[in-house]
Amino acid sequence: MSPRERTAAVAATSLAEVGALVGDLMGLVHRRSAGGTLALMNEAGLTMAQMVALYVLDYKGPQSVTAIATFLNLSPAATSHLVDRLVGGGFVGRTEDQTDRRQKRVAITAAGRTLAARVHQERAREFASALSLVTPELQRQFAGILGRVVEQLRGAREDCTEPDRLTTPWMRQNAQAEARTTRAPKRGSKREVE
Repeated sequence: MSPRERTAAVAATSLAEVGALVGDLMGLVHRRSAGGTLALMNEAGLTMAQMVALYVLDYKGPQSVTAIATFLNLSPAATSHLVDRLVGGGFVGRTEDQTDRRQKRVAITAAGRTLAARVHQERAREFASALSLVTPELQRQFAGILGRVVEQLRGAREDCTEPDRLTTPWMRQNAQAEARTTRAPKRGSKREVE
């Protein structure tokens, strides 16, 4: 279904279709003007996962590497490497946990907070630029609805232990696909010889 067809079917959309529409919107914005955000991230030498980790630390405060790994759906080893790169860039700092000295707490630094704010401002500018192409009336309607959605999301519980019914199956499929592609080849197999 094309983006235009999805838009026409909004009245009867399911949650997955709303997600697809939001994805379409983000794709259209990024195709038009994502250069500024990408330039900031490239200048800082950060990947998207590292940028998301900064946002998490900025919003939630200091976290353990395990908590960051859970949020990013990465292995502890991959997350530890990600944190090492952020520490090396001066964007986060690591300290011993006061209650469990075996654990490390990772906290965003002033430089990390400044970068996260700059990226947020650039993304807002990119969205405003793209949305300037729609009529003022549609901008007004969109702002009203979007404001209500943002307020409800701000008030939503974040500590919910119930698995996300949309994301969990997708994450499971991706983990299975990754496991299939990263398995070591058997000795003498064609994959090993290549």
